[in-house]
Amino acid sequence: MRSPHAGAASHHWPDQIDDRVAADVIILLNSTVADGGTLGYEHVLTPHQQVQFIAGLRDGIASGRTHLLLGRVDGRPAFMVLLHLNGMANCRHRAELAKGVVHPDFRGLHLVQLAFREIVRLAERLAVEQLVLDVREHTRAHRLWELFGFETYGVLEDYARVGGAVHRGHFMAQTVRSLRRRVDAPIAH
Repeated sequence: MRSPHAGAASHHWPDQIDDRVAADVIILLNSTVADGGTLGYEHVLTPHQQVQFIAGLRDGIASGRTHLLLGRVDGRPAFMVLLHLNGMANCRHRAELAKGVVHPDFRGLHLVQLAFREIVRLAERLAVEQLVLDVREHTRAHRLWELFGFETYGVLEDYARVGGAVHRGHFMAQTVRSLRRRVDAPIAH
């Protein structure tokens, strides 16, 4: 069910993972994996994997190392992304983005640009100057990261193994300042 617009979109950075947030995160991960997305899982998460993922997320958020941006449209989970801070003293200017997801029902509504605006705001507030990520080559996510200006700084030949096949992975980066310029530009319709 595709909504006609994202006018009813809301988003927040929860400071804890309650049962509703946990359920929304699992819905987003599973809907994307089921739709061919690659989030480190070949199939929708098993109940055990769900418990493990949420436990790790709860620990990361409680420690302040991880931040979750969760968006909803009309009350339904629509998008999410994780921002992991770097705990090394000399690398605190860097943060890693992971698990960037838009539910298939809400793609094409410019929610990615909205999410990136919020990522930039939080990064600036936390004095993060550079964003890094890794992604499997030739995927929908890889193309999207490139579209928003992330550039490859390294390639790992044996990045992921899925169904017996070896896939290359790209390690990508972009400055927060550069991303700010991109997301402040008007949305092209």
